[in-house]
Formats: sequence, structure tokens, C-alpha cells
Amino acid sequence: MKTPNFRSQNPIKAQITNSQFSKTLALTLVLKYGVWVLFGICSLEFGICPARAELVVAQYFGNNMVIQHGYPIVVWGAAAAGSEITVKLGEHGVRVKTDAQGAWSAELPALTVTGLPLELTVSGDGGSKTFKDVLIGDVWLAAGQSNMVLALAASADNANEKKAAPLPLARVCKLPGEFAFAPAGQYSRALAWEPLNPQRIGAFCSAVAYYFARTVQPEAGLPLGVVQAAVGGTQAEQWTPEEALRAALPDNPLFAARERAREKQGAGGKVGIMESGAGSVFNGIIHPLRHVKFAGVLWYQGEANTRSKRDYAPVLTTLVQSWRDFFGEPELPWVIVQLPNFSLPKDDGWMRVREAQLLVSKQLRLPLVVTIDEGSAETIHPPKKDVVGRRAGLAALQRVYQKEVEGSSPVPKSFKTDGDSIVVEFTGFKGDLVVKGDRAEGFEIAGDDHRFYPATAQVFGRQVVVRAPEVPQPKAVRYLWQNSPAKVTLYNAAGFPVTPFRTEAWPDMEVNPLFIKTMSEAARP
Repeated sequence: MKTPNFRSQNPIKAQITNSQFSKTLALTLVLKYGVWVLFGICSLEFGICPARAELVVAQYFGNNMVIQHGYPIVVWGAAAAGSEITVKLGEHGVRVKTDAQGAWSAELPALTVTGLPLELTVSGDGGSKTFKDVLIGDVWLAAGQSNMVLALAASADNANEKKAAPLPLARVCKLPGEFAFAPAGQYSRALAWEPLNPQRIGAFCSAVAYYFARTVQPEAGLPLGVVQAAVGGTQAEQWTPEEALRAALPDNPLFAARERAREKQGAGGKVGIMESGAGSVFNGIIHPLRHVKFAGVLWYQGEANTRSKRDYAPVLTTLVQSWRDFFGEPELPWVIVQLPNFSLPKDDGWMRVREAQLLVSKQLRLPLVVTIDEGSAETIHPPKKDVVGRRAGLAALQRVYQKEVEGSSPVPKSFKTDGDSIVVEFTGFKGDLVVKGDRAEGFEIAGDDHRFYPATAQVFGRQVVVRAPEVPQPKAVRYLWQNSPAKVTLYNAAGFPVTPFRTEAWPDMEVNPLFIKTMSEAARP
């Protein structure tokens, strides 16, 4: 399979630095078009048409925001039916009329990257709204559950990070944690965009999103916005459009959960977001972004799916593909954060979700952020979010922005039996494997009896030769197949750990078809 070119278009003509922005606010790039555009679309779909005549602009728009470059820009809202609305962004303008229900939508031309703050003004009979300090750059959607929610103030490195200089070309917007049983048109409250200033946004900003932005923005050389969409305890099915999930997994139990929640709400009961069922979080949080364009998605989730472990690979695949369809970008980049180490009772759900994340990343050619060495055996919310966010940022720089950095962990490419040993070859990184400590640990092998024994491992460049005296004819190998391994010793030269994995797919195992397909391909000579 050919690896997709995530960024086939690159209209960036020059790099923008934060110092340039801070000192001079100089215009670094020109806008793509310099004329007024008379174009507009009005529709009932927006779901924000008030009876009153007051001008309403979608809550996504605000001071300090970043708008995605390279795509037509849609601004939308509501006002009095039949009234005229004027939208201006910098030198570009649009005049439209609202429809019979008061909805309006205006499309501005695609703009190239600029570090010059622009003003977005929307005016009509119902008033006028102006949003200042608007930048044109890249916008990432950072989504997931509680480990994406965890704030900068709660991260292990927060005390040091408070001393860091602000990053005025990076901005963050936090979406409300809402759900709906039908696609929502708006949020229940106003949103705010904040510049990346660690002295001010410690309690506001996701730590992973913060360190991701701080890593990416200076190297990418353009304004960067991160939209945080994360809710603790939510399952991947809740983030997936209902129709897409039903087509892929019609018997998924979260459909029944959804109906129970609807009935409970209909009877006057209070429904929590974690019990709201399939598609509900997509409806409430993602659907209001239907006109927004993104440079990519940073996804950190999976903890809540460890009980439904067998379905996680097809659910995650469906989630990625359905969001790409929803945002109209067939190759929208995704960066997946793999679950870290964490001790649980005797259950393999944590390992199986990690495995699903590895397999989906290989199948869809997505960057995988391995964090097996940066979790905590004692807490489900490990505090070292600086490592996670920086690794995710480096993965994006390497795979999405095509920068000459190392941002990938080694993943298994192939395995073969060689006498009393199994040889595993790794790919996806530069240079050779590196052992931290006296020896590589964490490998196990098994023969026809399916019993795994600890194995010795010898590293030769990008290969590892694994053997154990108890297994003279090995058939399968595992690496770090535990909830929380005692040691992580195998890395690449840049300090990215090898992903946990296993190769067995025996007839008595409960495995998903994607696992069998991927592992059978890896085993080919």
C-alpha cells in the first residue's frame, strides 16, 4: 500500500517566528485574493435560528482564533429572516441574506498563512460583532477522554513550564463537554480562544494539547490553533457518527445504551454523558464544527474501551474514516496516542486496546505515539504529559509537516522462525535499535503448547533474535504483553520506545480479523 501524502498542498511561502510576531506584527505573507466576493448560502441545517432579530455568530468564532489556511472559510449564524449580513475578514468581504428561518452562511476565499492579526467583522440589521487578532495557519483537533482533558496545571512539568515564554502564534480553544441524541447546531455556551501563555492557561488547557502545540508551532513556522474536544470516561463509539457505527457494527451494545438513555431522559431522568450511548458525543461536540477545516486530529482515548476490547480496532477504524468523511478530507491526518502502562486486575483489556491502536495505525498508515514507558502503575492519569505531547508533536512534524526530525517509535515489520529462535525485524524509525540497561527485557516466546516463557533477546541493528531454553521450536513471540511492564529497555536512538506487540493468532484465541490480517502480512518471508 502506498503511504498517503498527508500534505499534498503547501501554500506556505515563508516561516513565521514568534519573535517576529511579538516585535513587529509584520505581514509575512500576502492574502490569496484581494477582491470582494459576492457569495452566500443559507440553509435550515444550522440549528441556531432564533425568533429574535439579534445577530448571532456561531460560537466557534472569537478573539485570538486561528483559521485553517488553504480552504474556503465558512462563517455562519442567524439573524432576522430576510435580512442582509456582511462578513469581512481582512481585505475580503461577503454579503448574504438570511433564509426564511433566519439562518445565514457566508463563504470567504481560501487564505494563505499570515502572521498579521486580522479582524473578522459580521454586521447586519441586528447589530455588529468584531473578532480581533485572528490568524491564518493550521488548526488541530485534540480529542479523547480524561488523559486528554488533564490540564497543564496537573502535569508533572508544570512548575518548570510556567517559566517558559508565551507562544503568541499558538492558540487553544476548549469545547464544552456536551452530548445530544440528534446532531447539534451549536454549543450551550460561549467559547474562548486563548494564546499559549503557560502563566495564564494552566487550568484551562489540556497538557497534551499544550505540549503538542509548543512542539509543532515553532518548527512548522506558521500560526497554530488547537481545538480541545475531550470528555473523561467516554467510549470511542460515543465519538462516532451513529449511522457510520451502525453500518460497521450493527450489534454494538452502545446502541442499546443510547435507547435506554433516551427513555430515561424522556421520563424526566437526568442522563450523564458517559451513559448517553452511541454517537451522542459526536452529535454534541463534533457536529457543531461541521463547517470547520482542520490540519489534523490528535486522538488520545481508549481507557473506557478496555472492557469492549475486541471491538476497539473496528470502532477506531470507523471513527477515523467517518470523521474524514464528515470534514470532507479523505486523508485528514490522525495522530494516535497509544495507552501507557497501568496496573489493572487480571484482565487483558488494556493490552488489547494498545494492540488495536497499533494495528489500526499500521492499517491506515497513521502516526502512533507509544507511551508504554511514561505511564504509572498506580494511576490511570499519569502526570508526564510533557513527554506525551512532545512525542505527538514530533510525530506530526515528521509525518504531516515532512520535517527532518525523528518522531516515530519502532514497530514490528516481520518475524520468522530460525531454528530455536524467532527473529523480529522492526521498521518505522531511523538508525538502529538501542538497549537501555544491561540487556533487552520483556520478550516471551511459546511453542505448540501455547505456553509463554521469558526469553533472552539479542539486538542486531534493526533486528532482535529471541530464544528460550524451554521452547526449542518457537511459534510466537510477545513483547511487553503486560498491563504495566516492570522495565522498558528497547528504544530507537532518539529515545522512542518500541511498541508492545504479540504475534500469535491461534485458533482458540479471541482475536479480531484486523489482527489476523496484519500479523499474517508481517509473517510473510
